[in-house]
Amino acid sequence: MVQKKKWNTAWRAVLFTVCGGVLLLVLLLMLILRYHAMEIELDRMLTESLTAHTTEAGEGAGYLLHYAETALKNAGLLIQEDARSPDKSWVVPMVETFNLVDNRMELSYLDREDMLSSHWGGQDPELLDRVLRGEAVVSQALGGPQMKGIYIIAARPLTWEGVTVGALLARIEASTLLHQGTHSTFFHSVNSVIASGDGQVVYGSSPDTSGVSLVDLGAENGITEQEAKVFTAAYQEEETGSFRYEPAGGRFYVAWAPVGYHGWRVVQFSQSPSVKIDHSTTVQTTVMLISLAVCAILAVLAWRQRSRLAEEKMRYNKLAQFRDTLLFEYNVKDDSLEFTSNALDSLELKSLRLTGVTNKANSFSVFHPDDMEHVQHILRSAGQMSEGQIEHDRIRLKKQGGEYNWYRSQYKAIYGPDGHVEQVIGTLTDISTQIVREIELRKQAQLDPLTGLYNRAGVKLINARLEQISRGVLFMMDLDDFKSVNDSFGHAAGDQLLTAIAGILTETFRADDIVARVGGDEFVAFLSGSDSRRLSEQKGQELLERVRNLRLEGMDIRASVSIGAAGAPTYGSTYEELSAVADEALYEVKNKGKGGFCLK
Repeated sequence: MVQKKKWNTAWRAVLFTVCGGVLLLVLLLMLILRYHAMEIELDRMLTESLTAHTTEAGEGAGYLLHYAETALKNAGLLIQEDARSPDKSWVVPMVETFNLVDNRMELSYLDREDMLSSHWGGQDPELLDRVLRGEAVVSQALGGPQMKGIYIIAARPLTWEGVTVGALLARIEASTLLHQGTHSTFFHSVNSVIASGDGQVVYGSSPDTSGVSLVDLGAENGITEQEAKVFTAAYQEEETGSFRYEPAGGRFYVAWAPVGYHGWRVVQFSQSPSVKIDHSTTVQTTVMLISLAVCAILAVLAWRQRSRLAEEKMRYNKLAQFRDTLLFEYNVKDDSLEFTSNALDSLELKSLRLTGVTNKANSFSVFHPDDMEHVQHILRSAGQMSEGQIEHDRIRLKKQGGEYNWYRSQYKAIYGPDGHVEQVIGTLTDISTQIVREIELRKQAQLDPLTGLYNRAGVKLINARLEQISRGVLFMMDLDDFKSVNDSFGHAAGDQLLTAIAGILTETFRADDIVARVGGDEFVAFLSGSDSRRLSEQKGQELLERVRNLRLEGMDIRASVSIGAAGAPTYGSTYEELSAVADEALYEVKNKGKGGFCLK
């Protein structure tokens, strides 16, 4: 009986061992199958990710070229609406205002003589001939030492009385055209080229790739002859597609998408190391979990990528409609201010050209009466503007309905051959919605009962102003030895001194600037619209001098202040960022003996 029980126990042990072994084998097989399935899915997602990024890059390059053509067309329409004959003296400055909108291309104007002597005209005489015949064209890749790089040129002829007198040009660096999308983050590095429909490289980030066939590039990376034939067939049959092959070093992925010009395509390729299978159960489980996580991340990123692509399309559509931007040009010699014709659609203007603008005896209804003197001051000071620097300001302009709207103005000085300012050109953008928000904040802000300045609620106003106008300078001021004034003369004298300092700040800064008392003897002021060091240092020295000359009746008080300042956007775009830097500058003054000014 005991022996029978021993046999039953032994058979049970064998049975359980066999079942356990079979179960382990089944589980291991399932893990391996799942791993292979996940490897295939991962491969598919990697290919889709690269294809999506390549499609984005191809469409982005096409949109940029289309945007360049649209910009040239809009510039041509603005010029043709002018009654004057196209002359470089006024056409060139007008065209240069378009460069304020987008720095990915450079717009210019060449008259007929300039075109005939241009480097690109000599490099592609057929292209020059087509422009002279009145055709709008987009060039092949042009370049060389004289052109300082490889460029794509979009050209649109400008005619006067039926004769081509010049051309509007948009010059785009080929490298800019090539990098309009973002690279897939799943690959360590992605190489991109622009290739023709027959597979020849038009432009690549490496100079030795130009003129090389895609198949030859693939041969350098281990593509076989049979794989090259399959790739060539797929590339020629499909405008958008992908291909994968597996050389010794790991899988190689290629994707391409059309640009929409000259049959060009953006081609992106990258190599991913092969995934090796370890038959250990632990490793298989880890690989399966990681693969599942990667697939989930890929799905989320693919969705985000499609959203980015949709946003990019909307952005290009908006940029293509920038005729709503108001442009202006001030001629220093004639003292005349001229708007582009689309200003008549929105502003109350009887004429696009205003004369005698800086004459204090003149007033123009399109400007708000309180802003007229400020506008005249800016234009009279044109000769003091730094070459190349873009200034910012805001003014009120009268709309056709009679109401005044706030406009953000960006402008720059144009210097002539003699080194003097000849013109001021710029743009005007309606910011009334933002101003309404600032007014609401002003209503919510509380005033300091002693000085009549804003209290710390003025910080919100400064942040709101920085959202509208990115340039400005934040001044932080601290009364030196204020405690000794209270101890020696009493708190009433201290209050009188604080009130006098507030009056100096109000007189020194403009009505549109923001001045606030943020502590017992601490003040801040935000000079908006300019981060000019010259103007900032002038304001700082003026404050120091006014405070030194301050005298309070019946008291022998020698007041002084320490001032630190920091400019936006160089040191930040919020009050918190700027105040941290200005505070460092203030303490530098304190450590050097007080009563000074430091601008970071």
